[in-house]
Amino acid sequence: MRVRHIEVFYSVYRHKSISAAARTLNISQPALSKALRHAEDQFGFPLFTRTGRGLSPTNEAHRLYEDVKRVFEDIAHVKRTTLDLQQSGGGRLKVSTVTGLSYEILPRTIARVRKLRPDTSFEIQTLHYGDLILSLRAFETDIGLVFEAPIHDGLACIQAGEAEFACVYAENQLNHANDRIQIEELEGQDFITLNPEGPLGGKLNSALEGAAITIDPVVVAESCFVAKSLVMCGLGTTIVDEFTARSPGYLGLASRKLAPPVPININALYLEGRPLSGIGRQFLAALESELQEWQSIKRD
Repeated sequence: MRVRHIEVFYSVYRHKSISAAARTLNISQPALSKALRHAEDQFGFPLFTRTGRGLSPTNEAHRLYEDVKRVFEDIAHVKRTTLDLQQSGGGRLKVSTVTGLSYEILPRTIARVRKLRPDTSFEIQTLHYGDLILSLRAFETDIGLVFEAPIHDGLACIQAGEAEFACVYAENQLNHANDRIQIEELEGQDFITLNPEGPLGGKLNSALEGAAITIDPVVVAESCFVAKSLVMCGLGTTIVDEFTARSPGYLGLASRKLAPPVPININALYLEGRPLSGIGRQFLAALESELQEWQSIKRD
């Protein structure tokens, strides 16, 4: 049994797809299929069966996965320790984030850490929520920053702070008499909502259901960034996180927070079996400080 066979099995099990696993391992689909056949030959039993929805793990694969997962966690821990030692007191941190937190909060947090630890380097990527969770489980990310994280098996979750929802609309579209906007003011407006199957979209959907009006969305968007871009194109109004609402580069748009406020939890995720390094803990402390500073400034 080779390490490569274990790596192929782990990736295919996690993605349930040859194409997705091949992209993760940066190899061609034919090469991955060949490696998977070799792995099954080495193991002595089939690992997956093909279905209309992709690959389905066999009972043997389910039992094998837990052992393979622990092996990967141990390897990742050794790699991280080695990197920390090579940095001679510095460190390198891989952070993945949803788009909303990438505009101001994450850059400010990195700048704060770098002032204290100038020998620290970062690797940053912006991902959709589902891809971010996969990246954590694949040991490709040390810390993931998200909104409204539900409970995930094997992932530790820290609440780093809070934000709010805000309405984004064309400047000439709604009454600007008040600092905040009530959801009821959106009655009759073309509305762009977020996918309710995502954590943030689910929270928004609950808030809309609690309003005393009926809102029929003209578009359901997968991300806050897309929703705001659709407003820019004149397709209606939307409600997104306050960081996306305030992001620059959208001429002719305005934003206001909701009344009453609808809070959003900001969470940091990491693998329970992969304790944070010293620089990881320092990053989270800096993140909490930045969020506190953000909320201390009036941004209605």
